Amino acid sequence: MTNLVAKPRYLLAALALFLTVSLSPSAFAVKPEDRVTIVDIALAVNADTGEFSTLIASVVGTGLDDVLDGNGQYTVFAPTDAAFATIGLNAAIVTAIIDSGPEGEELIRDIVLYHVARGNRDSADVLDSEQIRMITNGFTYPDAGGPSLFDNLNREVPIVATDIGADNGVIHVLGGVLLPF
Repeated sequence: MTNLVAKPRYLLAALALFLTVSLSPSAFAVKPEDRVTIVDIALAVNADTGEFSTLIASVVGTGLDDVLDGNGQYTVFAPTDAAFATIGLNAAIVTAIIDSGPEGEELIRDIVLYHVARGNRDSADVLDSEQIRMITNGFTYPDAGGPSLFDNLNREVPIVATDIGADNGVIHVLGGVLLPF
């Protein structure tokens, strides 16, 4: 939608990663490993802004990086570190929860998967939907009046940047964390 504009720092990091990959000499010999995935984008943005360390710790710690680095198409609603901080989580706490055992890992995995939908949904598709089925089979509910989602607890979470494309999907940045329970 025209009223949704991604924050420049996210787009600049994604553009820098794209240009690095596409202008390298090996870019002319196209191979599957030359793809720029959702994980690649998140790592590049985090290296530039430091805003996704909690999300990355969650994804890597639960083994979901293999999924989000794969061939499927996904829409990822990516909370920033500031968003995670509002519910008392940071990268160190997430790692400790995951390391506490299977229940802790499952808790973090459920939260992460509640931020992932199958398919490549741009911002217009997201906001035009009545509900979005997440990988966990739970739903989020877009707010047609503004760029935000509602979770299962009816909490409103703002979408702060949109349509950051990857070869295997798209990322929309959230200013809060969606909770599945």
